[in-house]
Amino acid sequence: MPRKQIFWSSLLVLAWAALVIPASAQHFAQVKGTLAGVSAGRNEVFGFDVHANVYRYHATSNAFGKVAGVSLFDVAVGGGSAAQLDEVWGLNASLSVYRFNYTTKVFDQVPGALEQIAVGIGTQDNCHPYEVWGVNNNLIYRYNYCTAVFEQMTGELIQVATGGGDVWGLNSAGAIFHFNFSTQKFVAVPGTLMQISVGVNDVWGVNTANQVFRYNPVSNVFRKIPGIAGQVSAGGDGVWVVNTSNFIFRYDPSSESFVQVSGILKSISAGSGAGVFGVNPSGGVFAFDRP
Repeated sequence: MPRKQIFWSSLLVLAWAALVIPASAQHFAQVKGTLAGVSAGRNEVFGFDVHANVYRYHATSNAFGKVAGVSLFDVAVGGGSAAQLDEVWGLNASLSVYRFNYTTKVFDQVPGALEQIAVGIGTQDNCHPYEVWGVNNNLIYRYNYCTAVFEQMTGELIQVATGGGDVWGLNSAGAIFHFNFSTQKFVAVPGTLMQISVGVNDVWGVNTANQVFRYNPVSNVFRKIPGIAGQVSAGGDGVWVVNTSNFIFRYDPSSESFVQVSGILKSISAGSGAGVFGVNPSGGVFAFDRP
């Protein structure tokens, strides 16, 4: 091959390589702040520390700012779309329920008591523009925006998850349930899990053996996916797991497998536009950075 042709061929290869982002360049970058937990939605990210102080992420400063006037041990963010903001809900140590007010920038208390809360987009009717669900003492509650109260639903669960207008839950034995909006009841699905996460259009879970499962709507069963996880988080920003050694993995749909991403986290939250955030064992906060 002539030297000139070799030169231009090499230049094209280098130019193409510059456009490809290597996996090593994709990593979690530390964000200013120390948190015990974090929750990401479409545009909002909130977290709380070990003292129950609440923080809101500000992308312009790449830092979490404290939200005054409330102490929460858990926050749930979600349901945002092109037409509506994320909803942000939280629970305090007394199980009281709070909802973030974008106008006043504070959390307002809402009647009710919950042990766990989940929020996602609503697709059913005007009274449920968001699906806000919670559990308390095995009882299940759904928030009605028309009446502004949590209404008790049929069934018993200890964990509820929602996403993409879908609602799932687990009972105290780990049995899996899927909410049927037509009958307004939870229907049992084969399998057992200790944790469940609902993405935009898929459902994932982890069992007591730390095995990972993905729901197959055709067969109505959860299919085991190779990998070990302590937690799975599914959202519009992908499906992520942290394993029992705090290593991070991201699901690759093309290979149908989990690929390790550098870093150490004890918990992770996959948003639906706001990004992927996590907390390491020391309380350091990290956001996934893909140049």
